[in-house]
Amino acid sequence: IEHRLMREGRVLHALANGPMTKDELRDRVYADTPGADPRLASRTLAAHLEKLVAEGRVRLAGETVTLVP
Repeated sequence: IEHRLMREGRVLHALANGPMTKDELRDRVYADTPGADPRLASRTLAAHLEKLVAEGRVRLAGETVTLVP
């Protein structure tokens, strides 16, 4: 749980600088694990985004992710 919350925090922190594509966000959030399989990182990011959208904290428009103020 602690690791998931850390990764979620990285998602929110990255989006604080403005909207990003899902790929840009994945690369930023997983920069600390350069050897990670990008497909796995994308699936994990999708799960984080699904949760954050349901909570009303981020918005998805196509491939663009935006922090909700």
